[in-house]
Amino acid sequence: MNPSVSASEQFFYEQFSGQSDFQSKKLLIGGIEYRLFYLDTLIDSSHVQEFILKPLLSKPLNDVREVISILDYEETNQVEEAVQAVVCGKTVLHRDGESKLYLLGADLKKERTINIPSNERILRGANEAFIENLDTNLNLMRKLVPSTELVVKTYSIGRLSKTKVAVMYIKSVADPSFVEELDRRLMSIDSDYTESPGFIDELIRDKKFSLFPQLLITERPDRARAYLMEGKMVIATSGSPDAIILPITFWSFFQSPDDYHISWLLGTFFRLLRLACFLLTIGLPAFYVSVSSFNPQLLPINFVNTLQSSLKYVTFPPLIETIAMMLLLEILREATIRLASPAGQTIGVVGGIVIGTVIVQSNLASNTIVIVAALTGLASFIIPSYEMSSAVRLLSYPAILLSSVFGLLGLAFFFMLIFIYLCQMSTMGQPYFTPPSSLSGIRDTLIRSPIWNLKKRPAGTSPYNQTRLRHPRSWKK
Repeated sequence: MNPSVSASEQFFYEQFSGQSDFQSKKLLIGGIEYRLFYLDTLIDSSHVQEFILKPLLSKPLNDVREVISILDYEETNQVEEAVQAVVCGKTVLHRDGESKLYLLGADLKKERTINIPSNERILRGANEAFIENLDTNLNLMRKLVPSTELVVKTYSIGRLSKTKVAVMYIKSVADPSFVEELDRRLMSIDSDYTESPGFIDELIRDKKFSLFPQLLITERPDRARAYLMEGKMVIATSGSPDAIILPITFWSFFQSPDDYHISWLLGTFFRLLRLACFLLTIGLPAFYVSVSSFNPQLLPINFVNTLQSSLKYVTFPPLIETIAMMLLLEILREATIRLASPAGQTIGVVGGIVIGTVIVQSNLASNTIVIVAALTGLASFIIPSYEMSSAVRLLSYPAILLSSVFGLLGLAFFFMLIFIYLCQMSTMGQPYFTPPSSLSGIRDTLIRSPIWNLKKRPAGTSPYNQTRLRHPRSWKK
């Protein structure tokens, strides 16, 4: 690099031509010329004044490293690296006659405070959530896991966005083969712009066209810690308040942090309820179409009479009214989410009551399908994962179509296809839908076993350190 400040100034101006927030300040201190390069929209001017200019004015002839008391301090001989540092919010200092540039961290930090989780509300547990600042999120995780075993590896992904990505895992627990595979997949990403979690999810997942989520997304640091302790890995990125957990299994999407803060009997009941709602969300609308059109003999005679009387004056056949009501449910859900909170709640309540009543009174749909649609929506909302809940609701549509053609046989065939598909899926080489065929496999999948009985970690993700609990209830003689 040319040691002249005028040469470096010319290069910076070429790189930042036409950008009004780029600043180049000339300073003459003790007979030595200095140049400061920065973007004034990214730096904190008070920090520059206090920790850069004032020390230089007091000791102009001393070495820069000895004078400036900034922890975020780097040196480089590459002017291209200095340009990238300016873009990232650093201040670049060039001393005339020296070939090196000083990269000084004086960036303006604007971030929202740590708040309660908004999408994963639970009754018990910590009330802290990740925010958009990656350093703050790593700080939360370091405090929750104060151990040298917690490894944090950072990546810069995206040619233009330079998105900072951090991968966390417990060195003595995580499977090294999973860590190496994740590193290979992240390093292979070559794009101009990367956003998390959606971009990273689609770029590293095994099945590109699978409807089922293959990565678990969370905004809770305590939940991320719990999965780290099981041997899994956590991906966090700058600009996103969500973290990605992997490798994950089908059963993890039905687990909630609440399960471990209440009695294990209650935790087991709620977990079984969520799994039942998974089947209910997919099968209930299809079952309605089937018994309305093909198999009414499967129901008690009184129920059949009630069902037939409600369908007597309905304009459309069961297939059309069922799909229409399911789509109406999705429209109301989206309207509730997208609108402001008070207006969204009003739309959800008033829209559901008014539209449902008018549709029934106009004989466009029966009373029964309104009940079926409401139960289907409620059942899907019980599932803790938004991604799994959305996938399950979408699966109900092909089930409805098959039931409209083949009746209950079509519904049974569709469930068989789903379970076959789940059994052949994998994430990071780990089976996605490993059936809990043994007692140890059931303990934290179908049921929530007592804490003192969860002595082993999942065998798939931590083969080298499976011991989680060594002496449970050792106080009891």
